[in-house]
Amino acid sequence: MRKLLYLGVLLCLCIPRVGSAQSERNLPFSWDNLTVYFLITDRFNNGDTTNDSNFDRFQDSGNNELDFHGGDISGVTQKLEEGYFDELGVSAIWVTPVVENRHGFNNPPADDPAFRDYPYHGYHTNDWTAFDPNFTSAEDFEEFIDTAHDHGIRVLVDIVMNHSGYRTYKSVNGQLEFVDEDYPSDWVRLQCGTENGELPCDDLTTPLFGLPDIRTESFNTVNLPQWLLDKWDVEGRRQQEIDELDAYFARTGKPRAPRYYLIKWLTDWVREYGIDGFRVDTERHVGVDAWAELKDEAVSALKEWKQNNPTKKLDDLDFYMTGEHSGVNIIGNVGDQLPDDFTVGKFNSMINFRSPKEAYTDLGQEEIFSSFAAKLNNNDGGFGTPGEYNMISYLRSHDFSEFYTGNMFEGAVKLLLSPGGAQIYYGDESGRQFFNATTYVDAGYRSDMNWDSIDDAMLLHWRKLGKFRREHISIGGGSHQKLSDAPYIFKREYNRNGQNDKALVFQGQDNDFEGALNIFGMWPDGTVLKDYFSDTTATVSGGTITFGTTFGIVLVGEPFDLSDSVTLSVNPISGVYTDTVTVEMNGSATASGSATSIFYTTDGSNPTASSTLYSSSFDISNTTIVRAIAIDTEGNESEVITRNYVIGDGEPFNVYFKKPSSWSSANIYLFNQNTGDALPGFPAWPGVIMDNVEDTPWLTYNIDQDVQVGIVFNDNGGDQTDDLTRVTEGWYDNQWFDSCPSECPTISQPPVLTVSPGSGTFNGNVDISMSSTSSGVIYYTLDGSVPDATSTEYSGSFVISSLGVNELNAVAINSAGSSSVINRIYTIEDTAGYTVNFRKPDNWGTSYIYLYDRNADAAIPGFPAWPGIQMTQLNNSPWYSYTIEESVEVGIVFNDNGGSQTDDLVRTTDGWYNSSWTDTCPSECPGVIVDTSFDVYFKKPSSWNTAFIYLYDKNANTSISGAPAWPGVEMNEIIGSPWYSYVIDESVEVGIVFNDNGGSQSNDIFRTSDGWYDNQWFDSCPNECPSVDDIKGSFSDKVRGNDSLQLVKAWPNPFTESLTLSFTGNMNDNRVSIEIFDLAGKNTNTTLIKDNKTNTITMDTANLPKGIYLLKIISNKNVKVMKMVK
Repeated sequence: MRKLLYLGVLLCLCIPRVGSAQSERNLPFSWDNLTVYFLITDRFNNGDTTNDSNFDRFQDSGNNELDFHGGDISGVTQKLEEGYFDELGVSAIWVTPVVENRHGFNNPPADDPAFRDYPYHGYHTNDWTAFDPNFTSAEDFEEFIDTAHDHGIRVLVDIVMNHSGYRTYKSVNGQLEFVDEDYPSDWVRLQCGTENGELPCDDLTTPLFGLPDIRTESFNTVNLPQWLLDKWDVEGRRQQEIDELDAYFARTGKPRAPRYYLIKWLTDWVREYGIDGFRVDTERHVGVDAWAELKDEAVSALKEWKQNNPTKKLDDLDFYMTGEHSGVNIIGNVGDQLPDDFTVGKFNSMINFRSPKEAYTDLGQEEIFSSFAAKLNNNDGGFGTPGEYNMISYLRSHDFSEFYTGNMFEGAVKLLLSPGGAQIYYGDESGRQFFNATTYVDAGYRSDMNWDSIDDAMLLHWRKLGKFRREHISIGGGSHQKLSDAPYIFKREYNRNGQNDKALVFQGQDNDFEGALNIFGMWPDGTVLKDYFSDTTATVSGGTITFGTTFGIVLVGEPFDLSDSVTLSVNPISGVYTDTVTVEMNGSATASGSATSIFYTTDGSNPTASSTLYSSSFDISNTTIVRAIAIDTEGNESEVITRNYVIGDGEPFNVYFKKPSSWSSANIYLFNQNTGDALPGFPAWPGVIMDNVEDTPWLTYNIDQDVQVGIVFNDNGGDQTDDLTRVTEGWYDNQWFDSCPSECPTISQPPVLTVSPGSGTFNGNVDISMSSTSSGVIYYTLDGSVPDATSTEYSGSFVISSLGVNELNAVAINSAGSSSVINRIYTIEDTAGYTVNFRKPDNWGTSYIYLYDRNADAAIPGFPAWPGIQMTQLNNSPWYSYTIEESVEVGIVFNDNGGSQTDDLVRTTDGWYNSSWTDTCPSECPGVIVDTSFDVYFKKPSSWNTAFIYLYDKNANTSISGAPAWPGVEMNEIIGSPWYSYVIDESVEVGIVFNDNGGSQSNDIFRTSDGWYDNQWFDSCPNECPSVDDIKGSFSDKVRGNDSLQLVKAWPNPFTESLTLSFTGNMNDNRVSIEIFDLAGKNTNTTLIKDNKTNTITMDTANLPKGIYLLKIISNKNVKVMKMVK
């Protein structure tokens, strides 16, 4: 009889190392067809020998069977980059735990040094918040995840919640000493049983092999172990860890019980690095309710990571979880109920513990394939729930004695052609041998990967089967149908989750399949098919196909084309920002030799190749929608990425939620998206009941917060959405829409239009943004005419830069009517320069500044050549100053007259540089007193009798020392208007409450610059505005004649033709002297115009050149110096 031939070794026994392009990201993937490569990190590959020895761990066990051998995550990354896993057809890598393990060795039996058992496997945790340095660093782990994803490979990390590690030892002068501490008794139990004052012994309470059993069943509050806090102290991260825990427990409302500490710590790794799934160790020894809570938090964490890393993510699939439970397996009976590991614990799959012996050893192929498919994919046996659960089968494992002992060539066919998931244990494919250990039997299953003795023929065989499986999800996920017994022929078909695939397999003896093969009508004539075993293609003709192969196995499927793709990242993500945002974009293409260009818009329109070409980062200082696309030289395009940047507090906006029919109500809960903290004043979970939108399934809520909010829609605390976020009006129905997607409400109210900023004078240009309620469409004009539906339609923020006076008129229109027309006057002046200040190092002789065109990376015409211009010293300080007035974005190099120099720096606004940029002078300041005061104006409601203002410390949420108690200070009336004014001059960031002498009051509101408040903040007066003279008068209308004179404000800053100073007190009875100096100390002898009636002094500054000036004010023997800019 001829021998069955499953391998293609006659052609080539040389296995090349093949690199992988980023296009591997495009390989088809389904968890239904998972091929996971399971490796023990320490035994796989040593990629970084510098981390081999930590915590005084030695190689001193018998035959080094129980020691650390040096394998690490860097070693796995190295094999990823070499293409080892790509060639094997791996779609996921499962690594053993990477968190910090116990530092020493277990107490050996009879103190026998041969049994010094170190936690090289990673399952004996010491600190769930830290990496074990023997395994990886943070940088190496991030590189591993990113590299795996670039190869289209998901990452599963092994985790342990059932137990910590044994308390371990080191040997000191022949004596054993403890090197770590146990978790306290309210965290773990060391024994079970009522006779020990514990719960009865069962799967959930018994310390497994004597390991400290985490009390995951408990909901009792526990404190953090003191030894752990001390450890964090030494590592310099104690407060950070505590703050993060406080935020987590505040967000979730969970008790501080052991299970929730672990859930937080474990899912932090997902949120930080984008881990795709967990493999859960000792799953049966923790309650399924705890696993469900871990899964829910991990799903949210991965969604957050994918939102924050759109170019790193592989897909939008949810977090995946598989587990180890020896009592759950694929062997069962028709009618069996789905185990609660799936129905309650929310596992996606479980390890098929019986597969090595009861399937792959005892059953033939058809028995294996048909029974597995019936259980998992055909919906006609067992649990009868295709797609809702899966099993991962395997041949060999790290700690289970019933492993497959047959021929590994035949084993590869059985495993890699099996329905369901398949686990390759490291070395299955390469001929790695188990050995008879002299210590513990498990050590024999964990030999080092045999890189120096690879069985090339075996590896090639596994690669062929693996790549066939990888490119055809029907192999693991599809229905199975036998077509012939002799030769053995079967087909697989997959039609689920929007994916379709089919495959055909022939198995027989050598030379059985040289001629035409019947394809059983699976593909029409003209279809090009591939035999993955012989690596040949052919075309279907007359219902048959001929590959001419001599091998006894044919693996038929449509060849997969790794199409070229373009990826794009735009950072930062959408959000609410308090200051200017610097936008950075990066694009890459997979097409060989292809270059990538990025195009973007800032007016809300979709970008094309004719849009603005991105050349370097740029700043956004006003609320703006940025849309970008990357296009390579082959014409391939990325997806359009949209970023919505709200600068400042942002305007209030409505969110709409379509209530599921199964929900009885709809609440909205808001939290601080940036910190995870609860919002002061916002109701606790489940939040606020939303308002119904009449005659629709939609509900609405108006969000008016000064931070970016996280959003959870929920059924009064029951069912809930994931953690969401939004910064502008939006409609949520399983995903966000910018406008109503379906079953929309009839518009019954005309829109309300907002235009920002208010009228005013601006340097260089002004960014205009507009918004409307009630789905209003905005139209505007710039020629002074009245806008209507034929005028220019607003599509996003835009810039007005024409010098002189510009008039904007805008209106919003919907089916119910139109808003009031808003008129704005914007006066644009020549762009004022900005000043950079440099702290000269003590060992420098001089301070020069050199500027160049940053975008063109070229010299600026007219600017002096290197080393540039000598800077001006500020008083007697180590600070030097220069005002930049260039028409291009500049790069900056401070230097010592061509000698020592800084890095290439960037700045577009006033700044101070001393190793890093700051907005104000950080230290050793040159005596300049920067006025940080600002004016607020409040429109008193007609029902109020008075207008008071109460200030408190916003960040500490306490009163301000020395400031008046509630209700605060009566504000200054601006005669002839409903407005009242007040000057805020505090050393802390303030919270503000306007009130009617302690009666009616506003919400807690916030402001850091001049502003006008009428139910919301405006940058300039929105209506019923007072004259400039009336505003000036309001600052002194409550001052007694003999009051001392105090400066209130110098304005505007920057100034242009004139500069005005406002005072409180009586200018008739108090002498005031004002001088203005340039930075060289020269008195400019500027003309002063004094107005005793309004307590103001105005200086004629029309003839002063642009630059920085020092304003010296002497009043009542007090001296104040201010920096002013023209």
